[in-house]
Amino acid sequence: MSKVIFTGCSFTAGTGWVDLPPVDSAALEYKDYPNLWVNLCHRELSQIKDLDLVNLGQSGASNAEIFRNTVNAISEYQHNITVMFCQWTSMPRYRFSIGFELWNTNETIPVAGRQYGDINLSNGTKWNRKYLDDLLDRLLVLHHAHNDIINVVIYSNILQRLAKSFAINLYFINGLCPWDQDYFTRLNNVLPENYTPFTKNEILEINSRSDEDIFKLYNKLHNDYDNAGGIDPTQWINLYSSMSANQIDVNYDKKHPGTQSNQLYFDQIKKFLETQ
Repeated sequence: MSKVIFTGCSFTAGTGWVDLPPVDSAALEYKDYPNLWVNLCHRELSQIKDLDLVNLGQSGASNAEIFRNTVNAISEYQHNITVMFCQWTSMPRYRFSIGFELWNTNETIPVAGRQYGDINLSNGTKWNRKYLDDLLDRLLVLHHAHNDIINVVIYSNILQRLAKSFAINLYFINGLCPWDQDYFTRLNNVLPENYTPFTKNEILEINSRSDEDIFKLYNKLHNDYDNAGGIDPTQWINLYSSMSANQIDVNYDKKHPGTQSNQLYFDQIKKFLETQ
């Protein structure tokens, strides 16, 4: 049976819909929860309601992991996919393992999903929780968003080419991406104060640069996006209106989107598909 596939992070995986004390975020995923936007789409949208639903959302997934999961899905199901929805997440997200043990040694950047105690390795090494948190937070401070955004542009273009080769209708969803309205639109012959707030403050930091350097960096910024293949807004359901920015309530974990938010996400997708 032909399939509709959803990939993404916890917003897609249904994290927080289990009414239990938080222990492990992945264990609290509830992909079958009726009011999760994924299930609303599958139940209510005529374009996909008769397709076999595959939800590959993964709590805590980075954009690199979401890209890998989406590529894996195309590789596995190939011509048996009719529609795919790929939901991109926040940045930076990075998950790595400090050691290879029979117990959890994973750490994450940023703080969400980190362990609460020290990490002990079988060779006698002990990593103090305070030291680890300080180290990871320092790495987070050093991070700049531009390369992560470049990666999303590259990932999206690779996935579009793959989807086209298998006649898959692929749509991207802005789950928690940080850019603002019209960020990818190159403005010509305008002063830096007319750039978007995210461009001015987070990417270019215009208050610490000369006008000459600002103009050079602004052109480099958009040249980098063009060289990575650019953003095709027609493939994005909500390019400039992220799920996180539109979240209006929470579910059981007091953090992830609740019933009203998921209904809003469904309405956005329904409206978008009606114009296709």
